[in-house]
Amino acid sequence: MTTDIKIGLVGAGLIGREHAKYCGIANGVELAGIADPTPESAETAQMYGVSHFTDYGAMFRSGDVQAVIAAVPNAMHTDVASAAMAAGLPVLVEKPLAESLEAGQRIVDESAQTGVPVLVGHQRRYAPDIAAAKAFIDEGGVGEVVSVAILSTWRKNEEYFQAPWRTAPGAGPVLINLIHDIDAIRHLVGDIESVVSLGSSTARGFQIADTVGAVMRFANGAIGTALASDAAVSPWCWDLTSGYGAYFPDPPAGDVYFISGTEASISLPSLTVSRHDGIAHWQVPLKQSTLPRVEANPYVAQLEHFGAVARKEATPLVTAADALQSLEVALSIDSSSDVPASRKAAL
Repeated sequence: MTTDIKIGLVGAGLIGREHAKYCGIANGVELAGIADPTPESAETAQMYGVSHFTDYGAMFRSGDVQAVIAAVPNAMHTDVASAAMAAGLPVLVEKPLAESLEAGQRIVDESAQTGVPVLVGHQRRYAPDIAAAKAFIDEGGVGEVVSVAILSTWRKNEEYFQAPWRTAPGAGPVLINLIHDIDAIRHLVGDIESVVSLGSSTARGFQIADTVGAVMRFANGAIGTALASDAAVSPWCWDLTSGYGAYFPDPPAGDVYFISGTEASISLPSLTVSRHDGIAHWQVPLKQSTLPRVEANPYVAQLEHFGAVARKEATPLVTAADALQSLEVALSIDSSSDVPASRKAAL
């Protein structure tokens, strides 16, 4: 019989409340405490019938929790993860791993030194469309990957930006959102070795870019493009079209990831496979089919995996070292520090 891991949630904001909800659904975990200084978080703790702490250190010392979810602003990830590891508590760190490579490397190093596992919240790796596409590509379904295109555009409401950290360097659509796409594509296609990017803050006027475009070279020679914006009214982002986002309406139809190879292509989240009828030739008709998928909630699957990690039954699917590579790509793409200018980085 599986023993439920008692989870301590640090941060009861937008994604923190989703984790709290899913702790009540996932097998093998249960919410045991919430640490957050806001009055609203006390109400959330009362709603779930768990202990409330204004200081996460006090929660770690209480003995009430066996593992920690860090769902705090990006700049706090390292401090919360470090304190959890020092207390011997496995930690699920929301993405991005940290706000800088130096801070992210600190998490990697401390996990290695303490032996305390860190799982990073790139939950799309648990999503049915990503899992099915991963198996198809790994089995040679598209042949050699040649090109990748990512669309990640949507319109965030003005109230979202009332939290000051969301308008400052270390936030923005790249580090908050596109990093999920980067991690998913790295998972599907392989590592990214260089990027060129261009950003604009024209739509919102913040000191960080609201719209970013990038060209990426993968280690296997494939070329990819990525377009991200939090100021564009559109349905073209994975959270909307997949139906697996934590707090989004019923999805519109459409694909946002397009992976092409020498034998076939696949688009996600629909898992539409296109290949020529016979010889691969641009004047030969294309046939399309749809891959099957096993439906699952990626947030629930991630929590169940985290419970297994905390019980030492599994190793993290997304380690801190792995997530650091996605962070490096995202920081190279992000134009926050020099919005009008293009940037090129070798990774």
